[in-house]
Amino acid sequence: NTGKESIYDAKKCIRGRVPDRVFPGDVVGKQVRMGGTNYPQVNQLKAPFEMPVVYEDDHFAIVNKPAGVVVYSHKDGGHGRMTVRSCLPFVLKPPKKGTIASIRRPVSVHRLDKPTSGLLLVAKTKPAMMDLSRQFVERQVKKTYTAIVNGIPFESKDSAITASDAKILGVDVDDKINLTDEKEDNGSLWQLIDHSLDGKSAVTVWKSLRYIPSLRANEGIITMVELKPKTGRYHQLRRHMAWVSLCPLIGDKEYDGGGEWRIFRERGLFLCSNKVVVNHPYYNTEIGRKKYDAMSDEEKLAGGMMHLSEEDDLVKIQASIDLPSKFSSFLKWEEERYHKLQEDDNSDKEL
Repeated sequence: NTGKESIYDAKKCIRGRVPDRVFPGDVVGKQVRMGGTNYPQVNQLKAPFEMPVVYEDDHFAIVNKPAGVVVYSHKDGGHGRMTVRSCLPFVLKPPKKGTIASIRRPVSVHRLDKPTSGLLLVAKTKPAMMDLSRQFVERQVKKTYTAIVNGIPFESKDSAITASDAKILGVDVDDKINLTDEKEDNGSLWQLIDHSLDGKSAVTVWKSLRYIPSLRANEGIITMVELKPKTGRYHQLRRHMAWVSLCPLIGDKEYDGGGEWRIFRERGLFLCSNKVVVNHPYYNTEIGRKKYDAMSDEEKLAGGMMHLSEEDDLVKIQASIDLPSKFSSFLKWEEERYHKLQEDDNSDKEL
């Protein structure tokens, strides 16, 4: 950084080839390795979508994947640059020089379905990639999703569990709830789905958050629910809500049953991964803990997302995001249409 205005413009650059001619006034640049890594900026086009970075350090990052974008694209998959993989080098910074085992380009360590939006964990070093992958295998990563479903989900007394039970099960519940209180009211009870999928154990903990009247929904109600998967089976949340709770997610083309419910597909799937708690892949190592202990109090907070857990003495990252605006606008639209019809009906009766 010379402090002078740069004449470099990534939008006007082209990737040079051996037979290309160079003319007077041309600016020639060379891509070099930065801090042991090599995030491409010149030799490929930027992905045509935005992907906000929620948390980032030299070892891993958490990004907010938009709906409609795949994490990876298989060969000849036809997704082009509409992939998280293509976007990551443009939104993340390469690790600082001296960072151990940096990888050539950042890589996500798990997946979100194409129509699902929300938090995605990304490794920037080999040790971080291995540690985060291990945490997913051992079910240590605690994820929270929010969805809108068609109808009123079936809630059984036999499948109801307390926040204490949910905590023991290993999902992330509201810390404000007194976990030692065995007389919890219905508002703090959760529903447990333990229903195998494809011959494998699949466990989801969920609860209803809001009920909104709707002219088009099953039973005249759409419900906002909070979902906490203990396992990570293929389409687990979508299949559990459709097949066990008997309320498919709004906009789910595969499990909504088709027919009259196709009217809800126009705005996409209403499912967002909006909160995640993960053990930091570096600051819990022997060397990393020493660096963490030497950090200032402000650095340890990391904008309020990092803390040292009193339960297991591990450094954790807790990230959360607001739901996409389509959630609130859809609920408002359905409720306003319902009440408008009610007012019109009342007016007709008076006449």
